[in-house]
Amino acid sequence: MGDKAVFWVQRDCLILNIVFAWEQAVSRTTAREEGKIASHRFPMYKPDSDVVDLDYLTYFFKSTRGKHLLMLASPGGAGRNKTLGKNEFEDIAIQLPPLAEQKTIASYLSQWDHGLHLTTELLAAKKSCRSALMQYLLTGKKRFPRFSTVWQEVHLGDVFTERTENNLPDLPLLSITGENGVVLRTQIERKDSSNKDKSKYLRICPGDIGYNTMRMWQGVSGLSRMEGIISPAYTVITPNPSIDGEFMAVLFKFTPVIHLFRRYSQGLVDDTLNLKFSNFAKIKVNIPKKEEQVAIAAVFRLIDREIGLLREQLVALHEQRKSLLQQLLSGKRRVNTSVAA
Repeated sequence: MGDKAVFWVQRDCLILNIVFAWEQAVSRTTAREEGKIASHRFPMYKPDSDVVDLDYLTYFFKSTRGKHLLMLASPGGAGRNKTLGKNEFEDIAIQLPPLAEQKTIASYLSQWDHGLHLTTELLAAKKSCRSALMQYLLTGKKRFPRFSTVWQEVHLGDVFTERTENNLPDLPLLSITGENGVVLRTQIERKDSSNKDKSKYLRICPGDIGYNTMRMWQGVSGLSRMEGIISPAYTVITPNPSIDGEFMAVLFKFTPVIHLFRRYSQGLVDDTLNLKFSNFAKIKVNIPKKEEQVAIAAVFRLIDREIGLLREQLVALHEQRKSLLQQLLSGKRRVNTSVAA
C-alpha cells in the first residue's frame, strides 16, 4: 500500500466519505467492519453515548437538514472539489431531543427501513420468479396439461401489420417506457420534448403494440390499453386475429427475442441502431396456438400486477419515510418515549 495513510475501523462510529459527504455518503460502522482498514478519506467519530444516540445521528445526516449542513461544511466547487472540512464538520451545531427520544425516533425509523428492505427483497423475488417463468413458458419447456400442439415458427411480418395513421392531434399524447409500457405522457416526470405540431404523430389503439424504433433492442415496447398518439420515433404494430397481443408483448421482453431485435436493427453504433417495420417483419419466432398464448399471458398478467403493486408500495413507503425523517428529526413531531418502540 506504499505510504498511504489508513486507519483501523472501529465499531459503532459515525463514518463519512469526505469527498461525497455533501451527497450524504454517511453511515455507521458495525461489528462486521471492525478490524478492517479504511482510507484517510473516511474519518470516524465515536459518539458520546450519554449525549447522542449513534443511530439517531446517522439518520439526522440522512435528512434534508443534515444534507444542507454537510453541504455548508464542504467548501469548494462542484463535484469532487467539494470536500468535507474537518473543522467545518466539527463546528456544525445541531439541536438534539432528550436521549430517550432520540433512541425511540431511531427505533421507529429502523423499523421503517426494515419494512422497506423486506418489500425490496420481495419485489426482487417476484422479478426473479417472472424471469424463470419466461424461460419455461415462452420456450415451451413447460406446458399446461391441456396443450400439446407443436409450436410453430412464424415471421413477425405474417402476424403483425404496421399502423401508420396520423393527423389526429386531438387524441391524448402517450409515451412508451421500458418498465411500464404505454402510459400517458403526463405520467412521465421527464420534460416534455414533443413537437407542438402533432400532425405526424402516430395513432395507437387498444391491443396495438408500440415500440421505440431506436430502442427496441433494449426492450422498450409495450401493449397499449388506450387510444392515443405517440411520437413518430415509435413504430405501431397491430396483431392479426390468430395471435394474442398480450402474449406477444411479453415475448418481446424475453432476452433471446430482444437479441433478435438487436441483430435485425440497422446502424453502425448502438446510438444509431433502429428497427424499422421492414426488418422487424423478417424476424422469426416460435409461438403456440392462440388459446395457449392467452393462458400464458394470463400468468404474466397476474405476476405483473403483483410486481406493480409492490412498486407502488415501495414508492409510498419511501415518501412516508421521507416525511417521517423531516418531522421527527426537526421536532415538528414528537414521540412518546414511555411507549416501547
